[in-house]
Amino acid sequence: MFVAHNQVRMHDTDMAGILYFARQFRFAHDALEDFVESLGLTFDQVFHRENFVFVIVHAEADYLAPLRVGDKLDIELSIEKIGESSFTVSYLLYKKDRTLIGKVKTVHVTLDSTSRKKIPIPPHFRAFLEQHQTN
Repeated sequence: MFVAHNQVRMHDTDMAGILYFARQFRFAHDALEDFVESLGLTFDQVFHRENFVFVIVHAEADYLAPLRVGDKLDIELSIEKIGESSFTVSYLLYKKDRTLIGKVKTVHVTLDSTSRKKIPIPPHFRAFLEQHQTN
């Protein structure tokens, strides 16, 4: 499991000061970026120097509790499933007091960076993912 940290900002909330539901995906994607960089890869490297890219083909979220401006968050990221050319990432979003405020799941597919056709997950990237796979 990988843990990223974030904070609810004013632009994340609606007029009532409560988290706009779609912002859960931003927090999840921020955590994904932090995760990839923790593996020693930058998004510049992945999307401009590697022979593959990975794209989101499915996303879902459950909003469980309200958040307000200034709330500090821990986002627990784990790899739920690794297939031949796809992988599923699960995110649990917690307030600092450990209140579970949301769950996000994204499914990614690896594509050849030139042809944009589906390819098997490259072995070095698969090894990174396996280090964070839940059993």
